Amino acid sequence: MSNPDEEFYVLRKSVLLIFTLIGLGVAAYFILPLTPIPGYIDGVLNRFELLF
Repeated sequence: MSNPDEEFYVLRKSVLLIFTLIGLGVAAYFILPLTPIPGYIDGVLNRFELLF
């Protein structure tokens, strides 16, 4: 039989991983507009549109 404590730690690890990913996503959502990356993406998309 498996140890209930081990199952708890596996569950806790996965929950922490999910919350970490959500936190990074929220941080990127607010920080990304402050960086030059959106302008770079717009430039690449404009060049891509010019090809077709």
